[in-house]
Amino acid sequence: METLTLTEAEAGAVAAGGILGGLLATVGIFALAFYILMVIAWWKIFTKAGEAGWKSLVPLYNVYVFCKIIRVNFWIYLLAIPFALGLICGLAFGSESTATSTITGLYTIGVEIYLAIMLGRAFKKGVGFKIGLILLPSIFYLILAFGGSKYALSKK
Repeated sequence: METLTLTEAEAGAVAAGGILGGLLATVGIFALAFYILMVIAWWKIFTKAGEAGWKSLVPLYNVYVFCKIIRVNFWIYLLAIPFALGLICGLAFGSESTATSTITGLYTIGVEIYLAIMLGRAFKKGVGFKIGLILLPSIFYLILAFGGSKYALSKK
């Protein structure tokens, strides 16, 4: 059987590839664990609001139910989809659509801020908590889900 002989440059490339692969696997495992934690948090938030937890798992339907929970018109959020697509197109096609990208990005950010404020209101949270929902949503969703927060809006 022949032995494989690598040059110094080839051996360095193999080592770098192994390090990069290990790093990516580690980041992937942490990202998956974080995603699972967020799914559980959303499930609990939906449950606290009197909705079935499984509704948080269905794409687009979960946004509809979320808007129902926080008493926001679903169309406000749905209008963010074309704006987000405009932002993506603006980034992809460069400076020709910079103004469009800026406007659509600002609209999307505004909608997300509004929804965070309305979520805080639905659970009777103060201004500080609402600011936390805007700036660090993942952490504050976990606090909302696993803390003693109670849903404050009555069923219609």
